[in-house]
Amino acid sequence: MLESYVRAGYPAIAITTPEENRALAEAKRVADRLNMSFATWSSTKSLSLDGKTQSVTDPVAALMAAFKFPSNTIYCLLDFHPYLKSPDVWRTAKDCFSALKSQGIVYLFISVEITIPPELAREIVIMDLPLPSRENLEELLASVAKAAGVELPADTTPVVEAALGLTTGEAENAFALTLVVEGSFSAQVVAREKEQIVRKSGVLEIYSPDVNMNAVGGLDALKSWLKKRVQAYNPKAQEFGLPAPRGVLLVGVPGCGKSLCAKALAAEWQKPLLRLDAGRLFGSLVGESESNTRRALETAEAVAPAVLWIDEVEKGLAGSQSSGRTDSGVTARVFGHFLTWMQEKKHPVFVVATANDVYALPAEFLRKGRFDEIFFVDLPTPEERADIIRVQLNKRHRDSKNFDLAVITCATENFTGAEIEECIVSGLFTAWNEGRELDTADIVAAAHEITPMSVGLADRIEALRDWAKNAARLANAASYSGAERPARVLRMEGANQ
Repeated sequence: MLESYVRAGYPAIAITTPEENRALAEAKRVADRLNMSFATWSSTKSLSLDGKTQSVTDPVAALMAAFKFPSNTIYCLLDFHPYLKSPDVWRTAKDCFSALKSQGIVYLFISVEITIPPELAREIVIMDLPLPSRENLEELLASVAKAAGVELPADTTPVVEAALGLTTGEAENAFALTLVVEGSFSAQVVAREKEQIVRKSGVLEIYSPDVNMNAVGGLDALKSWLKKRVQAYNPKAQEFGLPAPRGVLLVGVPGCGKSLCAKALAAEWQKPLLRLDAGRLFGSLVGESESNTRRALETAEAVAPAVLWIDEVEKGLAGSQSSGRTDSGVTARVFGHFLTWMQEKKHPVFVVATANDVYALPAEFLRKGRFDEIFFVDLPTPEERADIIRVQLNKRHRDSKNFDLAVITCATENFTGAEIEECIVSGLFTAWNEGRELDTADIVAAAHEITPMSVGLADRIEALRDWAKNAARLANAASYSGAERPARVLRMEGANQ
């Protein structure tokens, strides 16, 4: 893309990237291919033109220095964005762009982020330097192996895939680390290092889920739907014409397994799990929120195929409708960028968004095309409560056959999955303090001491059920009687008969 802009005669280009050296190398390659001169400037290293240096520290003088360059020169200015706020600097820049465009002088601003003053908004084009591709990382892995004098593994795919989402420098360090720790290239070591690096970004977290769908009690309709969607990642399915699945929105009662499903899904599909905290996208500096959003989505695409988990998404999108009056439109711009990405994304990033309050979500977030499907997660049915009890007992190394599941199921009527788990945990504490094994009575007694959430939120839950009748599929639909099933499900069943 950079070469295209240079060939088209753009006078000023800004590249936002943390990989300064990679951006400089790309600019130098473009200059060599187009037989152009190459110059760089920074506040510490001054000016360099085709290997010759001279002392220039003033930013205005740095811009004016290009008048002495030969025609057709790419001029890279590093971390110049703070100076652009000065009227003297942006006025000088505007004059230089206009005067030197005919001579083929291209100003290339390289920095981690850049805010263009309004006076230069039509003069400077902004482009991002994408994170390294698989091919880039394979080349880097080969160069690291050659430098270290070790052989490449027969199959480099696991190591390269583990490094997706890292910058060139970060990947090189991770490859070197695995040689030090393991004596060979290890995908596990690279993945652990990537977890630390992604977390330091402050926007995304990467998880290594230790649960699968067997840890999710009930929700059979949702599980069945997800099982079908994973087949689309098979190359043969793509040849058949199946598109990569977009994602799913899980709306429902808190504590009923929505977040657990996201974790289990990534483990079941054997894909990386990225958690996006929508609240972390917003920064105090001008342009920081938009930059954080771009960086988060670029990282998710670089790691693809992956699962992107957005928990309680309604909290991050709150205020998008009134954004113009409350925060100069920052929330609306972030929301708009995210919606566009969901609609247009080309990389296989499966989005799992969870929400407890559907009425706090903007209408455009719910329309078809954003997600493959919207599921409503209701309170577990009796059959699902029994399934959850089995899962929780097995999780704590207890044989469910030694407990009266029917009695516990009855005692936990209208309980969420999280509340059922708490009953078992409380029962374990009681049994431990009394020096004996856990039994059915301990769990039932704990259940009698808990007031389920459904009591205080009865009206809210009923409102969610009314909404779901025509707007969502029921995640646990298979366990409901015909009278209770959403109208949408009944219509679908009638059409299939």
